[in-house]
Amino acid sequence: MRIRRAMRKKPLRRPVKKPRLKRRRIMEQKKRLVGAGITEEQLIHMNTKEIRAALRETHA
Repeated sequence: MRIRRAMRKKPLRRPVKKPRLKRRRIMEQKKRLVGAGITEEQLIHMNTKEIRAALRETHA
């Protein structure tokens, strides 16, 4: 079976991450943290890396 040119150019065919979906993921993560007991005031001062780290801590 032959490999076509379109499949050799994989990085060009890769879907682009969309900012809207990223905002949605962050919003869902914040809701999970609020359910875990972190206040809204604390979430305001957290960046995305801190939010993900807090999710890992609460989930573990």
